Amino acid sequence: MVENELEFLFAGFAVFWAGIFVYLLILQARLRELQRELEQLEERLEEANAAASEPSASASGDRTMTTGSSAEQRETPDATSEAGAGP
Repeated sequence: MVENELEFLFAGFAVFWAGIFVYLLILQARLRELQRELEQLEERLEEANAAASEPSASASGDRTMTTGSSAEQRETPDATSEAGAGP
């Protein structure tokens, strides 16, 4: 009777450890896939940064000036409305 119970206990432990082993193999496969995807994304980011740095400095300066003027335009109506609302 005790031998039969020990066989079931051993079988249960064997199934448990086999399940853990399979789970670890699946995690390892996912980790490899994520590492490959991360490397591809890093390569794409480097390519995008290289492409973004190729245009001339004057073109990027024009964008900065445009952004600055629109910021000034946004400030002007606020100052006018506050001046009109005063005593």
